[in-house]
Amino acid sequence: MKKLIGNYKGDNLYLTIASYQNNNRIYIGVETEEELYADVTINLSDMYLLDDDYIFVNGDMTKDLRNFLEEKNIIGETFTTIQYNMGRYDMAKVDFNILKEYDPKGFKEYEKYNESVNKDMEVEL
Repeated sequence: MKKLIGNYKGDNLYLTIASYQNNNRIYIGVETEEELYADVTINLSDMYLLDDDYIFVNGDMTKDLRNFLEEKNIIGETFTTIQYNMGRYDMAKVDFNILKEYDPKGFKEYEKYNESVNKDMEVEL
């Protein structure tokens, strides 16, 4: 069961954790009980990330929502900002333990998928 992040502008928000299937990076979304509220991450698949626990922050997310997620330690400090096509995107660190706390089932699925992809890659080598 997902844990409530908190109430933001009258909506109870929850995290959704999944993975991008083309490169098994972590996907983070924010949802209400009924629908997607905002994508926290954006998949810039041809851009390098420092490690699995770094994300590219979706530039379409409002500054207020980002501040709310930073206060909850869901999004960590920005490491760098990159220019990509016509936009600029922050690379930030996330804490897997915190993500697990808010969406244990989704995070477990992410880990499971990530492990299977990495295992398949080892066999191919």
